[in-house]
Amino acid sequence: MKSIVRRVLLSSEDFDDPPAPFRTGAAGEVRLDAEGAFALEERLRISANSLHAMVGHGVVERLNALPLEGTLGAGAPSLIRPSVVGDARRVLYEADATSYGGAWEFLVHRDEGPPITEYRVAVVNREYQLTLVRLIDILHRAGRHGEAVWLAL
Repeated sequence: MKSIVRRVLLSSEDFDDPPAPFRTGAAGEVRLDAEGAFALEERLRISANSLHAMVGHGVVERLNALPLEGTLGAGAPSLIRPSVVGDARRVLYEADATSYGGAWEFLVHRDEGPPITEYRVAVVNREYQLTLVRLIDILHRAGRHGEAVWLAL
């Protein structure tokens, strides 16, 4: 007996406020004051489209291979220390180059049901590329000032 698979595709109208199991992320700079206290300054909201493209393209896995403070992919902020900012920027440059111009669709989650339901994202590449460029800019700015970056995916 052949089972029917229901496909749920993320709509572009839901990129910024997606239904579960789709997720969004954020990134920003870490500011330290004279007493050593820090504050997370948000610079970029990462859409569900871009977050799941980063997962699907292996960017999150490559970033997690770096010595980060925390693990990306669970939604909690991870710290990219100043000594690692350049390596993280290279990962994003490579992702930008390898994903440019393609048509991509990734499985986000599979619910075994019944009925079996696959949650998928058909990547809007232009939006994803802009997110990568903005992340690279945050990392570049932090690298110039010797600052850390936080990233939640």
